Formats: sequence, structure tokens, C-alpha cells
Amino acid sequence: MNLWKLSDETLRYAEKIASMTLDIDALYNKERSEAEDGLVVINMGNTIPTPLSGYDEARTRLAELAKEAMTLPEADRRLYYTQTCSTLDAFCAWRQGLLPDMAAQINMFLHVDPAPASEAVLDGYFAELRSMLTDMGYTGSLKEQCAAWEQKNLVPADEVQGTVNDMMAMAREKCGNILELPENDYYHCEVERAMPYNARSDYDHRCVVINIDPILTSPALKHLVCHEAYPGHFMQFSLRRMQYEKGEGGADGLLSVCNHTSSCTFEGIADAGIEFIDWEDSDDDRVYALIATIQAALGTAASYRMHTLKQSDKEVEDFLRRNALVGGEGWVANRMGFIRNTARSALIWSYWRGDQGVFSAWRRVAKEDRARFFSYIYGRLHTVQSLQLFQ
Repeated sequence: MNLWKLSDETLRYAEKIASMTLDIDALYNKERSEAEDGLVVINMGNTIPTPLSGYDEARTRLAELAKEAMTLPEADRRLYYTQTCSTLDAFCAWRQGLLPDMAAQINMFLHVDPAPASEAVLDGYFAELRSMLTDMGYTGSLKEQCAAWEQKNLVPADEVQGTVNDMMAMAREKCGNILELPENDYYHCEVERAMPYNARSDYDHRCVVINIDPILTSPALKHLVCHEAYPGHFMQFSLRRMQYEKGEGGADGLLSVCNHTSSCTFEGIADAGIEFIDWEDSDDDRVYALIATIQAALGTAASYRMHTLKQSDKEVEDFLRRNALVGGEGWVANRMGFIRNTARSALIWSYWRGDQGVFSAWRRVAKEDRARFFSYIYGRLHTVQSLQLFQ
């Protein structure tokens, strides 16, 4: 049972905000290049966009929706939808050339601190990782320790697909202990090369797509399975759709939106998935959890160097190469492909900042409250701020 069923007023409001989002997406699709992502990345609904005269009309309507959001019965929905209107308004302003500054885009799109990971923060992560690997018996420099750890846990590229399919079966079984699984609806694995991501969840085709250019390890694949499928993105999409069909969840939950105020919690919940199902059960898993945090932090630092400091591609690549501890050239290449895309250069903050927001909330939840927490975070969309209102 959904303990967090939305009020009728909020369900009606969610229909309006979903339509408004699709209207803006349709406007943007007329302008964007094929290389750029749309505002709406996934649409599980059947709402048809209404033509807008331009971004000025969109912003006028968003101002009206923001006022209406403040009248909703649920405190977390008042906060969430006010921030959503602000995000969509900022997106329109960006398309009008009124939001050129990267920090402002991060702040207004994602509603998180736009500061990138500093050298001091990165050094702290490196010291923690070095201590963990030393305790596990690895010697030499941090780079040498990580290379030895990576070799020990290596999964050859031709074994990735089978390994991920086996892991997904295990993850699905564990996920069933905490969430309602969609019946007769399963994910499978496909592999690709030369893509600007480590992995992606292709909901329409029910598959996890793994980029096999980076060097991959068993703990990394385990993390990706939890992030992209069980209990990550596949479950997020599926449960939102199920809640909507029951009349308990909002229509906007049928959309996955890029550069959105929900992006940070979307990624943070997926990254926390391995903890949600209690599958981080070895020192190698814990090492990779820290490596994943380092990689997310490096993404912000690299994007900052490219778009704010205006460093050359070579300088940014060299920065990533110096600090990348695992993954090899394939990882450096896909990070560069990600942050070069102007539609994603701000979005990369959603991983590091999203983890900070979600994990801080998750680790305050008592075991007896976990079922309520899962209902709260999977049954409705959240910002980092609205997530903290869980009681």
C-alpha cells in the first residue's frame, strides 16, 4: 500500500505540470541539434503537447503554476512543485540566452550547490581510498594500488553481458524484499562502445546498456546493475507508472526530465540502491563505492574546468587522466563526451550532489521506517530539499 498517496488536488496539479513540461520540450525540440538530449528523455504517458508561441508564454504560465503550487495540501509537494516551476522557468531563460553562467544553470536547474569538487575534497577521498586499500594488503602508490585492485576484480569485455544478466537476476530477487516488482517485466543487458556514458537504462527496450570501452570490474558492474535496474532506474520508472495507474501517483512521474530539479534525487536514489537491498557485502564493494564517489566528484571538477575556467579539451583530459584511478582511457573518453554536450554539462552535478542529498537522508532512516521511506521516494518525485521532509 502506498502510504503517501497524493491528494486529488495534487493529482490534478501534476497533470498540469506534466503537460507544461511536454509543451516546453516540444518547443525545445524544434531548436536543438540531434546530438543534444531533449528536455524530456522518457515519456511513459500519452499526453499530446500543446503548441506554445514561445518561451515568454511558457514563463508566464509557469509563474501561474508556481502560485498554484503554494496552495497544495502536502508540504513536500508545495516545495517540490515550486522548485519544479523555478527549474522549468530557468530552462526557458537559458534557451532565451539569459542564463549563460554555468553556476547559475546548476543552481537553478538542479537546486544544489554549484561548487565543483575542490582539490582538498578530492585529496580527502584519495587519502581515504589509500587507507582502505593499504588495509586490504595493496602496496605502492595509490595509482599502483588501484591498478592491482582493478586487475584482481577485472571482468573482460566479452564477459560483461553474461555477468550483468546474472547479476540482474540476483538484484531482482533482493529488490523483491523491499519493493513491489513489476510482473512479467524484466531487464536484460546489451553492450556498446564509444558512448558518452558508463551505462544507461533503456526503459523502452527494457535493457541496461553497458559501455565496454572502460576497464570494468565486478564491483563496478554490481553498482551499475543496482543503479540502472534493481532497485534503480527501472524500478523508479516502473513504480511511478504503477502508482499513476492506481490513481495514487502524479502524471509528471511518467516523465524523466533532463536538467531538472528531480535529477539529483533520481541519480542519488539509484546510487543508493546497492545499500537499499543490502548488497554492499565485501571490502571490494566498499572500495568501489568510494571510487564511484570520486568519479562523480571528478565529473564536476572537469566540467567546471571546461565551461567556467575555459580550459582546452586537452587540459581537461589531462586532469581526468591524472586523477582517474580506474577505468582507463575509455572512462576518460566517455566523461569528455558527457561534459562536452551543453545539455549535460550542468547535469553532471546531479551525481555527486545527488549522492550527498540522498545518502544523508537514507542514513537517518531507522530500520523500522524503511518501508515508509521507500514508499516516499519511489511513489513521488523529489528534490534534494523535499526528500529531507521525510518523517
